[in-house]
Amino acid sequence: MTGKRPAPSGESRDSKPHKRQKTRDARTISVQGTGPCRSETIKFTADSLTGLPGSIDVEKFAEARTFEIGAMQTAMQNTRDDSSKRVFQTLPRHLRRRTASHDVRRVPLRLRVKARAEMDPVKKKKKLKALAKRGKGGDIGRTEKLKKRQREKTWLETHIWHAKRMKMENLWGYRLALHPTEKSFRPSHRAAVHGSILQDVSYFGTLEMKGPITLLKKVLSLCCDPQVPCGSSRYTFGGRLCDTHIYQVGAYPFDIIGPCALLWKPDDTSTPAPSGETTIAPSKSDSHRVVWLRCHPGIFDAMHRAIVESATTIFQKVSSQTSQSYQESEIEIADLRKEINAFEIIGPKANQVLAGALKLTKEAELASRKVWRTLKDLRSTASVPRGMVLGLKVHDPRLSFPPVNEKPSEKNDHPIPAPAFTISPSPDISKSRLWDEAVRDAVRKPKYKKKDLDHRRSKNLVPGTRLRPIQDDNRVDIILIQRTISPSAMVSTATKPHKGSASYSSPNSQPPLHGWTILLPAGWSMPFFSTLTHTGTRVGGIREHQTQHFEASAPHFPRDYVTTLAYEAFWTKRGEEEKAKWERTPKAKRVPYGAIGIRSPWRADWEVVLGIDTSDGGGDGHRGGGGAGGDGGDGEGLIPTQPPQAMEDILHAMLGDGESNDQEEHPGSEEQTTKRETEQSEPIVRPWLLHGHDVQTLLDDMARTETAEESAAILFKRVSTLREKKGLESISTSPEALMKGGLVPVRIRICGRGTPGDLGAIYRNDLTGEDEVKWREEASRAMKGKRKEVWADHGMGDGDDANPLDAAPDPSSIIGYITSGHFSLQLGKGYGLGSVSLPQLVEIMRKDMKEGWKYPCKLVKVRSREGVMCRAACLEINSL
Repeated sequence: MTGKRPAPSGESRDSKPHKRQKTRDARTISVQGTGPCRSETIKFTADSLTGLPGSIDVEKFAEARTFEIGAMQTAMQNTRDDSSKRVFQTLPRHLRRRTASHDVRRVPLRLRVKARAEMDPVKKKKKLKALAKRGKGGDIGRTEKLKKRQREKTWLETHIWHAKRMKMENLWGYRLALHPTEKSFRPSHRAAVHGSILQDVSYFGTLEMKGPITLLKKVLSLCCDPQVPCGSSRYTFGGRLCDTHIYQVGAYPFDIIGPCALLWKPDDTSTPAPSGETTIAPSKSDSHRVVWLRCHPGIFDAMHRAIVESATTIFQKVSSQTSQSYQESEIEIADLRKEINAFEIIGPKANQVLAGALKLTKEAELASRKVWRTLKDLRSTASVPRGMVLGLKVHDPRLSFPPVNEKPSEKNDHPIPAPAFTISPSPDISKSRLWDEAVRDAVRKPKYKKKDLDHRRSKNLVPGTRLRPIQDDNRVDIILIQRTISPSAMVSTATKPHKGSASYSSPNSQPPLHGWTILLPAGWSMPFFSTLTHTGTRVGGIREHQTQHFEASAPHFPRDYVTTLAYEAFWTKRGEEEKAKWERTPKAKRVPYGAIGIRSPWRADWEVVLGIDTSDGGGDGHRGGGGAGGDGGDGEGLIPTQPPQAMEDILHAMLGDGESNDQEEHPGSEEQTTKRETEQSEPIVRPWLLHGHDVQTLLDDMARTETAEESAAILFKRVSTLREKKGLESISTSPEALMKGGLVPVRIRICGRGTPGDLGAIYRNDLTGEDEVKWREEASRAMKGKRKEVWADHGMGDGDDANPLDAAPDPSSIIGYITSGHFSLQLGKGYGLGSVSLPQLVEIMRKDMKEGWKYPCKLVKVRSREGVMCRAACLEINSL
């Protein structure tokens, strides 16, 4: 490569002196020569100015100073041309703007003229030949453009508001908000406990059933949880919501689909009894009723199929009964997913927020107005009966914008104690025209847009005053339902376990959360949503919804509902995402699951927990590592593609005629065949979930027995009694198989420090004798807050065996998994929700009863999937 051109001799490549000389010349003012300088000194005295003239001639003076004036103008022009800074560069640092170099308006007003002179002249763009205009048919409006973006998913009516402020994701056919983009995990929890938090739950599906009430009860009895009397008068009068679970037709306790809420339309023939209960007035003919079923969108199609199958089964049974008048009866099933919207507002200030944002109309029922006046003085919705239904008719909430939250009544600047809520659920206060399809269609589109109401508001004499409703304004029918987030076991207090019971729970359990569910017609989500959010109420997404259930010890669907198809779909999708992220992580920075004995870090192996899958794959009973065992080395974590017994069956089927020869060559094959036939004759073990308000009492009765067969007999009798009550056939499985396939929801409380994570393993306590005594003493002190860590001071042995929790537990001692594990803001410590094997739990309770352990009881070991150390934890019975 040739070098640069050599500089002429005597010249320097440095340009700085040249620029410096150029600047110096530009700043120099020429001076006219005056001849040789005189050396004498000029002296000035006090009378030196007496000889000067009193006036001068301007023209002669300017003519005499022509050279000096010209030299000054030339120097000014040279300085201006030679300036190395533009106007915006001469400004102080705090006044400079990035666009000042090309935008005159970014420069202070006093310098804009000079800055405009420094700008390059704007070049006019050459006009292109106009293209031919499209026809009107090719012009797509904004509404059509938005509809095209909803081909593969459905937007909620509040989608645009959420999309600007929240993380969005496609779930269950909808575009839903996961969580706010701002850091709001703790503020959202504080709002749910001390304030109020709002969520749009319009994605929950609503299914409507119409028909004779007797047929409706029979249809629901075939597919609903028999532990909840959804067809009793407690719910059928329409004043209370019924929370239950949907199963496949006649499959209870197997094949659970998911949770479901039933709401009956109020009936005029229902009258409340003096004790607060409701009775149905007898009628000669079977009255036609309407019932709504609301469920999660992930199971709506499955619930719909189960209801249709149940109705078909009922009509096949009654078709042969000629004595009844059901031959001409029918049941109508309608999908209301696009007709009913819903909000959930949780927190103690929910009453004041609703009372300030919603204004009742004069046409509202007198009983509803009485309840509405009582709500604003309540400190919490917990005072309202659980599941109470309230029908209201309100004005357009935009008329009273901006809303002002109501405040509880005060006297002498002191709050008056909240009055007792003595109003019982009744059809009078739960009636609503929202049940009428014609009314919903009439108000589907609001009469006035927001700009029309703003134009009316601008004509008010006093700015900011609310609009007065006129005859032409919309009146909206809504339904309020009291909402409580808590396990169903907390509802029943008739069978409260005593402190010495094996089912006793610690007194510091999380309190439930209370609020309201608002049902409103389609088309009115944004008018209500914008008004409710202007009251200072926080807005949450699915993460906040799950956190509320976690803090209230309530399992969240589908995350914590083991054995459901929605649970499998949820954890399969999450496992794929976590596995893809794990594979992208360098080996030096990711958890070596294979090396620490975790064979299935992406999902829980319930088959291994229940003893259904006995294949030996190493590790601690986890299955399907999906490459996670690669870091373990030497094939650790790999499993055979076919179990040995299944492979033998395949070989026998392939050989066919050669089976007799093989038996002659292998004398032990006959014994193996007999063993295989015995195994095949055993009943199939199917996983199922044990839940209900009296699970603790049932487990106590099972733990008091001496053998596992007696416990299985008690459980089998309990399930058979529930099935007979609903007219179902006797269960086909054996008591032992029913007992073996049971899973029980539990709460996990860490003894001391530590936080359980998702998919953490729960192990049985294998300690005995003095070791177990010391461990329980340390756990008891840690539960009471007197110790930070179990085994912190002394060990149970010498050397490396000082801490039994550091040793890897026996793979056969795993009894369950944690489905939701996190730090509980309500408890201020690690906490988790999960499920454990029913036989293993009964055995632990039986051991505690025999040895007299009262508190803490049901001690287990919990191991995170990212670590090897186990922590002591206490199990508590939970429910769905």
